[in-house]
Amino acid sequence: MNDTAWMKEAMSEAARGGWDVHPNPMVGAIIVRDGEELGRGYHHGAGQPHAEVEALRQAAARGHDVRGATIYVTLEPCNHYGRTPPCTEALIASGISRCVVGSADWDARVRGAGIRRLEAAGIECTVGVCERELMELNAAFFTRTRDERPFVTAKWAMTSDGHTATRTGSSQWITGPEARRDVHLERARHEGILAGTQTILADDPQLNVRLDGAWRQPVRVILDRTLRIPLASRVFDTSAQKTLLFTARRDADLSPWASLGVDVECVSGDAQGLDLREVLHILAQKYMMTTLYCEGGARLHGSLFDLGLIDQVHVYMAPKLTGGAQAAGCIGGVGVGAMSEAPSFEFEDVVRLGRDVRLSGRIHSQKAFASL
Repeated sequence: MNDTAWMKEAMSEAARGGWDVHPNPMVGAIIVRDGEELGRGYHHGAGQPHAEVEALRQAAARGHDVRGATIYVTLEPCNHYGRTPPCTEALIASGISRCVVGSADWDARVRGAGIRRLEAAGIECTVGVCERELMELNAAFFTRTRDERPFVTAKWAMTSDGHTATRTGSSQWITGPEARRDVHLERARHEGILAGTQTILADDPQLNVRLDGAWRQPVRVILDRTLRIPLASRVFDTSAQKTLLFTARRDADLSPWASLGVDVECVSGDAQGLDLREVLHILAQKYMMTTLYCEGGARLHGSLFDLGLIDQVHVYMAPKLTGGAQAAGCIGGVGVGAMSEAPSFEFEDVVRLGRDVRLSGRIHSQKAFASL
């Protein structure tokens, strides 16, 4: 097997971590000597050993001496103290002689420092093997570290003629129980759920995960430019779930929300709404949020779309027709002027959920593959 084949093995190992590792990236590592695999490992989650350490431990448990071996790791080894010690120090101490890296790390604490540290210690480094595939795998992590914002998934449920409600505003329920359960699973995979004022006022949603068993509850991210949402709304119940409120009312007394345990952030805004770029920047930089699930209506989706801030779509489509010129659509805003300007994507999967289907895809972006 060559470097590419071994890196693809490491990539498969990395994928075992899934989105549960966020805000950390998915990372896999395999140690090889003379074509023989000595050990492998992947990162299980924040605060747990990194993939390189897991691979070294497995090699030791198998009785292998890794001195002079090559390690294939999907992301540049870290060179700083966080919740765990630097992986560079563990690799140097192990006697590894070569490190093949899939992609460099955009995290400001790394950005080439790991590679430089290994090379200074005499370890040969090869960087960029399967880089494109690995940047797709960790698209959410790279979006936060490179663009300083979360990876945004826009979700909506619609009828087969493209409506999210009838002409009278009736929207419950478009999809069946299987599709609604899938939404809860997706909520659990994301770190935050985004919704705007109109959605909260219209539906008073809980925006939580309601499934049997223990599941991660995402942080609710609520946009309310003028503080119109009543304090009794269910999104302000923080007994089991954190809520962040973004507003433009810098002059307001925010103590009522603070007394409920709601964190309030003041950002710029105008009659069209809040500055969404500022909102997303704060989520990424202050709250280390990597994945954001947008369950807003057409207006919020449209604002994100016009700014180029939607990275992925989850469309739940029901075999129903509502008709009506006044029935609500999926994405508002200004939109594109020509079909040639429309962002495109490949459907990653088409999932049958009872009588409904889910269509998922990532918006194409060449920027995602820019090198350091």
